[in-house]
Amino acid sequence: MWSSCAARRVVVLMVGMVVGACGASAATPNPTILGSDFAARALAVCNDMVVLKQSQGPFPFPDFNPTRPDPTVLTQLPPILQKTAVRYATWSAAMKALGQPIGGQAAWASLIAAIDRHGDVNRDQIDAAGKGDASRFADDYTKGVETTSALLKAATDAGIPDCAKVDH
Repeated sequence: MWSSCAARRVVVLMVGMVVGACGASAATPNPTILGSDFAARALAVCNDMVVLKQSQGPFPFPDFNPTRPDPTVLTQLPPILQKTAVRYATWSAAMKALGQPIGGQAAWASLIAAIDRHGDVNRDQIDAAGKGDASRFADDYTKGVETTSALLKAATDAGIPDCAKVDH
């Protein structure tokens, strides 16, 4: 049986290739690093993405194990996972459209890079699923879990840890 944290990661990574946040980040939020107005605008974008994610509904295969993907389910996943790809592309574009913060440029760049990396992993996972490549799909799941931690840390370092909720 999976722990509730592991089950949440499956649903989140499959529906959203998302940041599971079952672990904690050692970073301490610095809400002023980006500037309060910029941080508020970034959080608004992240909140919009949370709403978009929630509107996409639950993952339709609750017993699917991404570390040992069922081949009969795997090839059904690309259209489902495509919703996540759209969300990540939208999130990345909206965050980049905010421009540069008045401070914390390195933290901001790390957050954008983490969002983009998660989107890249998701797109590769869609390709693997479409080709029935269970091994690559499972590897991408592992990469997604790793990028989950990186995204949470980057959001926390940028002073906007609530942005990681997009991936919860």
